[in-house]
Amino acid sequence: MCALMEKNRMFVMRNFKQEEPILSSGYLCRFSDLEVKAALLDDILKAPEDIKNIGDFIESYECRSLRDTRDHLTTISLKDAVEFVDQNPHPRLWKLIAEAALEKLDFAVAEKAFVKIEDYHGIKFLKALKKIDDKYKQKAEIC
Repeated sequence: MCALMEKNRMFVMRNFKQEEPILSSGYLCRFSDLEVKAALLDDILKAPEDIKNIGDFIESYECRSLRDTRDHLTTISLKDAVEFVDQNPHPRLWKLIAEAALEKLDFAVAEKAFVKIEDYHGIKFLKALKKIDDKYKQKAEIC
């Protein structure tokens, strides 16, 4: 995956296919974990002495696959979200699946997601959760 700017449009490319362009006047700073950070240098250079918080001039954009996964988890079923992430694999997406599966106490899906992201501590946590009989205690451990 890569992110690129053309004038005031930002594109994210995945497998040589572009996602829909995002209007942005920022300059690319960082692209990691399906998130693009851009600095609004033009706004900074207009009045550099008036800057109180530089974080106000950093914008963050999520890639379509990250937005779609969040959307699947909130509006559609966990099963459909897992199928979507199987087709668009990325560690951050699997982490979202693992967290959602834990909230729903779906240990099989959570274990699959932890294995995909090679999270040993998550797998150990799941084993400990499975030993607890009461669902309320399991929920308390997850929180």
